[in-house]
Amino acid sequence: MAVEFLGSGADDGVTLGRSATDKVSFFGGTPVVQPAMTAVATATATTALNEKKIDRVIAALRSIGLVTTGG
Repeated sequence: MAVEFLGSGADDGVTLGRSATDKVSFFGGTPVVQPAMTAVATATATTALNEKKIDRVIAALRSIGLVTTGG
């Protein structure tokens, strides 16, 4: 089976979606708009806050189908 490439080889690269409201998915997932993450309300780093930040990133990656486990 031959590999199929996305892109034309142009120096400018490839973009998926033209705006945050265009739906995109990976690996057969359901297409969704660009995930948004809210900032943690303090700049003081603690283990709990860092875990909350990581959980938010994992949830965003899950929503577009890039990861299936974690958090």
